[in-house]
Amino acid sequence: MNAVWKFPLVVGLSPTPVSMPAGARVLHVTEQSGLPCVWAEVDPDAPRETRQFFTVGTGWGVPKDARVYCGATHCGPFAWHVYEAVSEVVR
Repeated sequence: MNAVWKFPLVVGLSPTPVSMPAGARVLHVTEQSGLPCVWAEVDPDAPRETRQFFTVGTGWGVPKDARVYCGATHCGPFAWHVYEAVSEVVR
């Protein structure tokens, strides 16, 4: 049975490596306890893989490896935009 898990992110121009079950599907981005987080539907029994997420502020340059837009959230007065780095864009 699948489950929804939360993954906290770090703000910055370097990607946050996130270990999650393979095939996880990002559902939502929002703030919790002052941190931007990604929620994903996962198969808890799937092997783990490391995925990379960028969290960039409004007005910042978007890193070239930030390929898939996941969503945005507000943390205090700041708006953060979350992108996943992927080797190729799935269309």
